[in-house]
Amino acid sequence: MFGCWAILWFSSLTLVYHSGCYLIDTISANSFSHLDNYINASTLDQDYCEKKLKLTTLDEWKLSTEMFTATLPIDHIQENYVREVQDCIFSVGYPTPFKSRVLLVAVSEEVLEEILDLDMSASSSDDFLQLVSGTKIMFGSLPLTHRYGGHQFGSWAGQLGDGRAHLIGIYTNRFGSRWELQLKGSGRTPYSRRGDGRAVLRSSIREFLGSEAMHYLGIPTSRAASLVVSDDNIWRDQFYNGNIKKERGAIVLRVAKSWFRIGSLEILAQSGELDLLRMLLDMVIKEHFPKININDSNKYLAFFSQVVSETAHLIGLWMSVGFAHGEIKRGRVVLFDLHNLFPFG
Repeated sequence: MFGCWAILWFSSLTLVYHSGCYLIDTISANSFSHLDNYINASTLDQDYCEKKLKLTTLDEWKLSTEMFTATLPIDHIQENYVREVQDCIFSVGYPTPFKSRVLLVAVSEEVLEEILDLDMSASSSDDFLQLVSGTKIMFGSLPLTHRYGGHQFGSWAGQLGDGRAHLIGIYTNRFGSRWELQLKGSGRTPYSRRGDGRAVLRSSIREFLGSEAMHYLGIPTSRAASLVVSDDNIWRDQFYNGNIKKERGAIVLRVAKSWFRIGSLEILAQSGELDLLRMLLDMVIKEHFPKININDSNKYLAFFSQVVSETAHLIGLWMSVGFAHGEIKRGRVVLFDLHNLFPFG
């Protein structure tokens, strides 16, 4: 099939082979996709996939949260104030831009080019800066904040949730992999409790470097795509000794195959929202656990077994490199063999 097109249709997916390159794209009636760019290109160079499929602008780069908004219940209250949320998986929530100037201080070239199909030159644009600082939301994507719960210090802590993070969209890249893009430090949400919704430069640098280090050590982890810093003053008691100091605010754009965690399920079980629990479980199994038969009567047991096994495997990998998670709890254990960075040593 070298030098020619072969297009196969699988329900809503198109698998395209051309010059040794496979691409998968979700067909959408209202989106002009990255795959469309590829199909309409005139070049037949064998290296086209690697060299030409990295976009230099965000003009044709698309994000969407429709995968969640079309299949899972969304909070019917859309005002942004702290509250107890029920009967939903997500709340709509828009990032709060910084008031002062914002600077892009770090970018992961590998994440941009190999995961997000963006050429490094795209990161120098004002559109990119606005996106990763929470100032701009991509057309067609509704930003969401996730409801979850968990135990803290041995006791049920109730609702936790994305208190300073916003899911700004899901991207399907040229390899057919879906990645969820989340801003951390992007402002208050219904789940902020007493927090200000912000992150500081100190902890944001730690997450950026930590995720890159774990990745290159061969340990599954969320990835940091970019880091921006502002001149906004954020007040923090770094050592919890009453000595509050002024620090600079920052936002990390991080990506993962999914941000669902044990606490995503636990909040529903604790609240007695069992129909919603089954709905979420079925979606997670279908999308992320292909070895489990969704029609199997023992699918939830198989899911539980695999999560336990993969979590144990991940912790074993941590121990193999001397990594210690400083704030482990159900709200911070992702449902997959994936590392979600928080304070560590």
